[in-house]
Amino acid sequence: AFAQRVSSGRTRARFRRRTSRSAANGKPETTGKFIVLDFWATFCGPCVKFTPHMNEFAKKFKKHAVFIAIATQAKADVEKGIRNIQEMKKKTNEKYVPIKFYQATDPRYKLFSAYQGEGIPMVIIIDPSGIVRWQGNPHGEDGNPALTEKIIKEIIAKYKNK
Repeated sequence: AFAQRVSSGRTRARFRRRTSRSAANGKPETTGKFIVLDFWATFCGPCVKFTPHMNEFAKKFKKHAVFIAIATQAKADVEKGIRNIQEMKKKTNEKYVPIKFYQATDPRYKLFSAYQGEGIPMVIIIDPSGIVRWQGNPHGEDGNPALTEKIIKEIIAKYKNK
């Protein structure tokens, strides 16, 4: 199923390793690893809702992949948005779940546009050679499946030694 998501295996855009230098919480080591980009925003309910799943995936697949959450907002707006989410969760007695992997910002949508993003949330899985192997809404949409542990495992197994 994931092969369809990448326009029949074509390379859309190559992730530039230098982009990861903007990671707000350190520079991830991406050499020889899959890169999972999670485009999100604090005002996007479905983005925030998927965070616990992305945290689980990042922990489970840390040997093979680097996960980077990329907010489509300026850093100050992200910080303010997170405070708003925390306040809202507190009022509704819900637990706030922070992102537990690398974070960066793309407030001008440069990287998002390079991957022909159409909306958020959007997750992209890039193999170690820089080819996009999966791209889409992690909740699933338009008949495409949601991003699952099984899909990530299949992608890693199929493309880890290419």
